[in-house]
Amino acid sequence: MSDLLWIPVPGGIDGGSPLLRVLVVPRLDGGTPAGHGMAEWPPPALTGGTVRAELFVPGSGPPRPPDRQVDIVPGLHVQPGVWQRVVAGLSVESAPGGQGGPARDPLTVHATSVEAEEVARTFQEASRAEVTAQLGSRSPDFADKVRGALGSDHWLHPGPPAPGAAAPQPPPGPPGFNRALSLLREHPAVLRALGLIFELRLAADTAVPAGGTVRVVWPDRPASLPGIVSPRTAFGAGFRPASTQGVDAGMVTLDRRDQDGKPRWQVATVDVDVAAQRMREAARALAARPGEPPTLPALRSDGLQLVLRGRGEEMAERRDRGVRLHGAEPDVLTADDLVLGYRIDVLPELGGDDWFSLHRRRATYRVHERRPDGGLEDEATVVGQEEAPEENHLKTNAAVHDGTGLHADEIVAGWRGWSLAVPRPALDGAPRPAPPPVPGMNLGMSFEASEGSLPRLRFGRHYSLRARVADIAGGGLAPDDPAADRHTTPPEFYGRYEPLCSPDVAFPEGTDPTQVGPGESEEHVVVRSDPLLGLGIEEFAERAAHRPAGERVLRPPGSTLAVVEQHGMLDLDGDAGDADRVTWEWVGRVLAAADPRAPEGARLLPDPAAGGIVAARADPDAPRPTRAWEERWPDLAAKTLRLTAPAPGRPAVGWEGEQLVVRLAPAEQLTVDLSTFPREGIVDDFALHAADPPENSVKALRQGRHPLVTPARRVTLVHAVQHPLRAPDTTLTVSRDPDTTYALFQPESDVLDPRSTAQLDITARWRDQVDDVPHEVTDVPVDVVTLAPDGPSRPATLFRQEFGDTRHRTVTHTLRATGRFRPYFHDSGRPDDFTVTRELPPVVVPSTARPAPPVVVSAHPAFRWQETGDLRAPSHTLVRERLGNRVRVALQRPWNSTGAGELLAVVVRPDDEATSDRLSPFVSQAGHDPLYPSKGIPMGAPFARHLSGAAGPPTRLRLDEADADVVVVPHQPEFHAGRQCWLGDVTFAGADNTSFNCGLVRLAVARYQPNSLDGLRLSPVVRTDLVPLLPDRSLRVTRLADRYEVALTGSVSPAAAVNRVDVILERCTRPGGLPADEVDLIGFDPDTGVPAWRSTAVHSPAPKRAGLSPVLKEWTTEFFLPPDPGPFRLRVREVELIPNKEPRPGASLRTATPGEVTERTVFTDTVPLPES
Repeated sequence: MSDLLWIPVPGGIDGGSPLLRVLVVPRLDGGTPAGHGMAEWPPPALTGGTVRAELFVPGSGPPRPPDRQVDIVPGLHVQPGVWQRVVAGLSVESAPGGQGGPARDPLTVHATSVEAEEVARTFQEASRAEVTAQLGSRSPDFADKVRGALGSDHWLHPGPPAPGAAAPQPPPGPPGFNRALSLLREHPAVLRALGLIFELRLAADTAVPAGGTVRVVWPDRPASLPGIVSPRTAFGAGFRPASTQGVDAGMVTLDRRDQDGKPRWQVATVDVDVAAQRMREAARALAARPGEPPTLPALRSDGLQLVLRGRGEEMAERRDRGVRLHGAEPDVLTADDLVLGYRIDVLPELGGDDWFSLHRRRATYRVHERRPDGGLEDEATVVGQEEAPEENHLKTNAAVHDGTGLHADEIVAGWRGWSLAVPRPALDGAPRPAPPPVPGMNLGMSFEASEGSLPRLRFGRHYSLRARVADIAGGGLAPDDPAADRHTTPPEFYGRYEPLCSPDVAFPEGTDPTQVGPGESEEHVVVRSDPLLGLGIEEFAERAAHRPAGERVLRPPGSTLAVVEQHGMLDLDGDAGDADRVTWEWVGRVLAAADPRAPEGARLLPDPAAGGIVAARADPDAPRPTRAWEERWPDLAAKTLRLTAPAPGRPAVGWEGEQLVVRLAPAEQLTVDLSTFPREGIVDDFALHAADPPENSVKALRQGRHPLVTPARRVTLVHAVQHPLRAPDTTLTVSRDPDTTYALFQPESDVLDPRSTAQLDITARWRDQVDDVPHEVTDVPVDVVTLAPDGPSRPATLFRQEFGDTRHRTVTHTLRATGRFRPYFHDSGRPDDFTVTRELPPVVVPSTARPAPPVVVSAHPAFRWQETGDLRAPSHTLVRERLGNRVRVALQRPWNSTGAGELLAVVVRPDDEATSDRLSPFVSQAGHDPLYPSKGIPMGAPFARHLSGAAGPPTRLRLDEADADVVVVPHQPEFHAGRQCWLGDVTFAGADNTSFNCGLVRLAVARYQPNSLDGLRLSPVVRTDLVPLLPDRSLRVTRLADRYEVALTGSVSPAAAVNRVDVILERCTRPGGLPADEVDLIGFDPDTGVPAWRSTAVHSPAPKRAGLSPVLKEWTTEFFLPPDPGPFRLRVREVELIPNKEPRPGASLRTATPGEVTERTVFTDTVPLPES
């Protein structure tokens, strides 16, 4: 069913008369406009007749009669022909059966106000941190406050999901009659030309109540037209639409508060969405790496944005109300129902009164004739007049529709320095193309911002906002209407959030970044040398084809055109034409720099806030040299950063003219924070100013050292050396703990230069012996020590070596130092190009475990033969000595279980413990043999002085088992391959006139490793059986011209029966010519067919006293060789007589008879005689 909806819109008092506008909304159902009596509009009955305005007081309304009614001739501003050209020929859509589409989809409104409050809170908390110029971003309070701000639950929780892509929609067809008029509802000027908006002026003397409702009816409506639907509209004082919470007498209540007294509207000046996203990213990064210094992300100023807190609730309520009405109109309309959009005004000065509308524009609407093919002619009829001034509006409830529903945020309007009525013009110099007609219609439109209508958006100023309502009939308060000066926002400071970036660091022009030296970049400056080879920077550069000095160009930081404009840099005084030309040149620079095809020299405009460069080091007490840009903006000249070698009297970092010169010694590295300090008078333009920062923080900002406003760019400068500055060298000491398998090695002096040495590779070699098998262990990897450049040159512990056992070793280590700066040099493939190797002096590594006790296989008397002289000629004497008083201890394999150098210790009493019984089970013992009367062995013997042939000095050690000290006399055992055991000889020397002649000894022995930890050198003690000691003997044979003299000397027992000695001259019978030295057999019969030595003469000399000792005897005799052919030898045998208590004169031996084997022989020897 078709009808005409007449919506009355009270327009206030105009010229003393109440003004009522009426919006006519045709709601036709199918057919054509002509079929509904609307082939033309307005009809003559309307243009030449009257309509009736009916007024009702509050509480009254149909069906009751109006309290007042007035017939009025409508005021129409119809342009002839526009109706016929625009809508008369359109088909009319059929009325929809129900309401569907996006209106029923879920609505999600992002809580921008909450995000804005959190962004402001985080920024203010960081801004109020105490920042010092000395520490900058390393100021503890700044780090704490940023860490606390970013650690809030709000930033750690995920943000709202971004809307998806717009839901796919079928391409729209040509709009019909109803759709076309719906699209044109945003353009009241066209509706007026179509006659769908007309005005009713009530007489000035019409008694209009202070409040009530009004409707407009048409009693004389022609019957050919659809019926008129006339809802009432509530009005209030001043004949304005009745106020609601959101609208009051034509103004949006921007000063409205909720039930808790909190403002519903707020002004944000930062890009909230970007700021929230960055802060969440920073919070997550800080949570993942809590040890890193916290930083607050850079924010961006985004003009003045009107944010409606709780906008989602209002949008949902409005949508739900429309769904409930199912397309019908309410009985009574309020101000909320009449809102077409908002018109935003700006008051740009604190305390000023000149409001600027952001919606003024010049509009041109053109109607094109349709061609028979459906196309449009170029020529067109202008609706109204060209470039007619008008105010547009912004939509108040726009949303994005994607596959999940409708999405919006709480930002109702945003002013970024340009008109809200027309798009910002492109800055490419091309004329703006004329927009095409509305899709499917023959109406085109173009808009231009009204010249001089816009205020300037500038940093450091305060701005207030207000919002006037644009009603659906094209009315609303004018900007200069005194009634509009209500419901404004408090003055808002517009400060710069964008940081003043650090200087731009770049390679000098003409440098190919792909051809610079290894490890270099714009922010990594390197010079190279090799002092170990005598090459300075210049010499090394000449040899290696590197630049001798690292240089970088320091340019002022670039800026966006918006920041330049909002700092007022384009507000030039003087001739307007000259100002436009200069401004356009600057804009051209920005456009050229943004072009990917721009030449190398194309640069952005410098940041207007840039005052100069400050260079700061990590050391807070180090000077922070600065240099200002003296040139006039925007022609700020570049400066130079230069790295070179030290020079006498020059600082490490300092300005020399327009060059920032850094001087580093070989292997030095320095990190410099380059930042930009602001120029005078511009600090108060930053948003930090409004956050009330501490006084020190303001000082840090003025000096370019505040991380929120003047973040630094960290530039690393390196004087790289190819080799370490010194070869690694030292003497090592070792420490081990009991029962451990590793050792710690400590240097006794400086080892290396840590600044130039990155790594120390340690290898080892030693000679080891396991049992009887020695072997060399070489090139054992020990450790790879990674060195910090600020580490000690003499570490407390240089390295730890794991041996896998507790054994002793004497180890020689090799240190190979690798240069720290290898990444800054081309790799030649030769490792020695970057390393220096040294071998250290050997170091004794002690055993950490107590030795196991030795296993004694046997212990028996032993002697050693010693021969001097010869018998090659007359008068020559041959002396053969049998050194007795020895015990040979046979030890079971393996030996050297604690490492090489393991010894056999003979354990004896200390001299001061001769009578201690507690030591008796653990020490060696010596005493008399009952067969021989003897004397002179002291109590407690043997002592260390009684033993000779030791492998080292006697050592006093604690023996745990005895809980007392003992003395160990070390002996070196030797491996006997034939017996497959180790043999150790212990000799009793008879010191201090002590004679062990004919004595008995029981040895206490232990395994002894002198290279062991204290208390772990000696094994548990093992004792041998009793062993008799054999006396020393000396056999002397002298060759004379015709005979041989023989003498045997040695100590004997003082027993009554003295030992008997026989000297036998033997001749060798050797059939077959067998060599005599291969014949061992002694023959006792005359058979000469067997090779043997046979006696030819036997002498039995009587003993004589030799010297002063009563027990030292000598037996002498002489022999003449018989004429028989030789060879001959002398055989001497000494036999003791048992029992020996009584003298046995005349006793003879069984020499040269088989009875020899039954006698107690105590000495025997043979001496071959030379053949004459």
